Amino acid sequence: MPEIPSVGQHLHGFEVTAVTPLKEINIDMVQLRHEATGARMVHLANEDSNNLFAVGFRTTPADSTGIAHILEHTVLCGSRRYPVRDPFFSMLKRSLNTFMNALTSSDWTLYPFSSMNEKDFYNLMDIYLDAAFFPLLTEMNFSQEGHRLEFADPLDPSSPLEFKGVVYNEMKGAMSDPSSLLGRRLNRALFPTVTYHHNSGGEPSQIPDLTHADLKAFHAAYYHPSNSWMLSYGNLPLEKHLERIEGKALKEFSRRQVDSAVPPEQRYDQPRKVTETFPIDAGEETARRSMVQLGWLTADISETFERMALDILSILLLGNPAAPLYKALLDSRLGTNLAPGCGYHDDYRTTVFAAGLQGTDPEQAEAIEKLVLQTLEEVAREGFSRERIDGAIHRYEFSHREVTGDSYPYPLVLCMRMMGPWMHCEDPVSPLSISANLKRLRQEIDRGSFFEGLIRKWLLKNPHRVTLTLCPDPEQKEREQQAEKERLEKIRAAMSPEEEQRIVERARALQQAQEAKEDLSCLPTLDLSDIPAEEKAAQYTTSEEAGTPVRWFDQPTNGIVYTIAHFDAGGLPDELQAYVPLFCALLTHIGAAGDSYERIAERIEAGTGGISAAPEVLENPQDTEQIKTLIQVKGKALARNLDKLFDLLGDLLSAPDFSDLDRLATVLGQIRTSLENSIPASGHSYAARAAAARLRPAGRLREAWSGLELVALAKKTAELRGAELEAFAETMKDLARRLLRREGMCCGMVAEQRFFDQGRPALKSFLERLPEKGQELTPPPPFTAQTARLGWAAGMPVSYVTRVFPTVPYTHADSAGLMVLGKLLRSGFLHREIREKGGAYGGMASCNPEAGLLSMLSYRDPHLARTLSVYDQAAQWAAAGEFSDQEVKEAILAVFAELDKPLSPGGKGYREFANATQGLTPQMRRELREKVLATDRGTVRRVAQRYLVEGRDQSVVSVISSEEHLKKANEKLGPQGLEIRKV
Repeated sequence: MPEIPSVGQHLHGFEVTAVTPLKEINIDMVQLRHEATGARMVHLANEDSNNLFAVGFRTTPADSTGIAHILEHTVLCGSRRYPVRDPFFSMLKRSLNTFMNALTSSDWTLYPFSSMNEKDFYNLMDIYLDAAFFPLLTEMNFSQEGHRLEFADPLDPSSPLEFKGVVYNEMKGAMSDPSSLLGRRLNRALFPTVTYHHNSGGEPSQIPDLTHADLKAFHAAYYHPSNSWMLSYGNLPLEKHLERIEGKALKEFSRRQVDSAVPPEQRYDQPRKVTETFPIDAGEETARRSMVQLGWLTADISETFERMALDILSILLLGNPAAPLYKALLDSRLGTNLAPGCGYHDDYRTTVFAAGLQGTDPEQAEAIEKLVLQTLEEVAREGFSRERIDGAIHRYEFSHREVTGDSYPYPLVLCMRMMGPWMHCEDPVSPLSISANLKRLRQEIDRGSFFEGLIRKWLLKNPHRVTLTLCPDPEQKEREQQAEKERLEKIRAAMSPEEEQRIVERARALQQAQEAKEDLSCLPTLDLSDIPAEEKAAQYTTSEEAGTPVRWFDQPTNGIVYTIAHFDAGGLPDELQAYVPLFCALLTHIGAAGDSYERIAERIEAGTGGISAAPEVLENPQDTEQIKTLIQVKGKALARNLDKLFDLLGDLLSAPDFSDLDRLATVLGQIRTSLENSIPASGHSYAARAAAARLRPAGRLREAWSGLELVALAKKTAELRGAELEAFAETMKDLARRLLRREGMCCGMVAEQRFFDQGRPALKSFLERLPEKGQELTPPPPFTAQTARLGWAAGMPVSYVTRVFPTVPYTHADSAGLMVLGKLLRSGFLHREIREKGGAYGGMASCNPEAGLLSMLSYRDPHLARTLSVYDQAAQWAAAGEFSDQEVKEAILAVFAELDKPLSPGGKGYREFANATQGLTPQMRRELREKVLATDRGTVRRVAQRYLVEGRDQSVVSVISSEEHLKKANEKLGPQGLEIRKV
């Protein structure tokens, strides 16, 4: 690891102000301050080659026009040294980045990236520094990314006037999602006077009030080094970072006062009640669609000990099904699941605690409030057992110690943990170093009644409390549409012919700019020689324990052991197969081996980092018609708790107890609500899954196990009662007998090698508890592919449009060219046509070589029929070869950025274990890499012609949108219309 500087050292305009070894997470933290500007910098030095850099600013909007959010988008649309239309998206394809994005929070905006390639890292640092400090912020980019007035047909002033823009459409989608809306509306009520009262993302009705001048003024006010917080992480030398930051950006600035601090909120002297609404389609069911959430303003973010204590209190009250507030809310049957956002949140200047229910009715709000307060009174009176407290502390410690990074880079997780305390009270250390506060906490607990006092102080005797009821309104959508229509009509009525013509000219200029070929030579790039020659596969050894094959993965897991088991789920009867995901979801939320579900939940919390079960489908790399269907069970624990982990797994898998029908009904209601909540944020995935179900046997199962079919089944089973629920319980028992057996099972262990021998006896004991054989399984019925044009009606104002094409298996000669084609379609055509010109939040394409599918997708899209036409144009564009050799090279880089994306230590073991089960060998992966590197323009043209143009009639269209949008699209599509079904 590079040398750590000492306190007081001066490096390239920075002074080292503190050096803190963070032994708990094997990191040395270096804090620095830029002497000329006051810019703050933290470097997290360790051995990780996945280096990250982020620059952030405290941004505190005073309204809900979305100014911080739209600025985040516009900043990335060209800068002083890189004056091209979209350097951010251009760099996505010229880089081996492991993460690139920008994030707008309620009070900060962050620009993070990561890469394992040193040259790439500094290329991206140059782009990000120039974008943040020297953006162009043109009015044209503002109108594209934020909002603009434009005619429905941009060049025809006789067509209706509309509001358009990427953020405008994004927030229309976000604000129609009640799960997203709940937190925003709770903030609005809890924070009457400070910045959190406003929607930093933007309210669609207020976004059109924002002007380009406002945007530039906001940047000038807040995007200054004196108001900046920078973070670097990894094994690259800090001094080189500082030299770059100073030379490329900070040397041009001097210190100034920036008024961005968030003051403490003015406290209420008595609790408040607030009712808000969200839109649903006319005629939709309103019963059990409401949410009720109690929120309290709690400790200041500077109170580091109090913050940690409240976090652990949240685990004690709400952390698992046995926790008293969690159990009381669910057992009451006043709602179907905990409301989104339950728990403790220390993101803001003043922290928040929330608890409530979704899947309820407005008239239950008083009963829910009373139940929450009565439960808190009871807990404050009776207290927690020391066993429960120790279990909650264990969970808190485990989450702090675990090296994550499979969804987001681990350093970004650390950065997000730090941002609030660092930005508001100059404290980046306490979120990452918990030992001292934990020691104090244990001393406080020993004195007695500590958490009980915390409940009284912050929840029972705290008058700054809001009870928010968020309920569906079938008329709201029409009111909002009418208000927008009247606003546009008023603008139109006051518009002269000359002003109309100016709108047309601006639209024409924007179209021309979007379609213009750009000279991107100013942007840095990598060469194909920068791509690692070999994949860094996780190595493993094998053994046999209790007659079961086990793979052992030596990984630096920081004292945590991960285990995974695959159970063969092939050949289930049709009547049972659909229930597999519900079986998996229930398995870790019920009783087992004589223990109630409450006791199982307590044991999971006290002795493990979590246990999960999920169905999995793996395609044969040589034949997509051949699949393996599995139940995947995962568990993790500190090495000292391995016996507890395997005892639990043994109980859950050898003796699951489905006899508590009340518990089954409760969990089924939770599953239903969670699935319904997931659709607005993942509509493109659901739409694509429904399409793939018509094309591949694996797609068919994935749709049944994780798609819209599962949503429908969850709705149905959540209504079961009495004899029907008893019959369902028998189905679950039947699945347990058939699936949870040693026959056909394999296991994996991921840990530091020194723990292997320690884990072996516990693993063997667990395996010996499982029955050797289950009931006989039968071969699945044959699968026949079919085409379809599907429209799924759901209450949302934007669309998710997909077209999915069948391609070839992983080992086929064309699979590499198709992967390059997928990246090329996104960067070379769909991003421009669907996002920049169409105003959708995303226009994407992806090729999954394992599934043998290529998909084109749009996300939060204001169009539908137009987007389907764009997909046809994209196929023709690619087949005609209307792209350069340079664009092919960039697409190859993008493929490798995805192939070589780093994973957490546990994730590396899990992935290699799945590869081995699937038969996806290192040799196959090596050959694919070679084919991708050898892909040229002719190959891409050929596969586009064969699979997209000639294969169009074998593809499936699948769209999720409102019924109104689907019907309007069908008028345009004519005989190519969609078969409309309800979600």
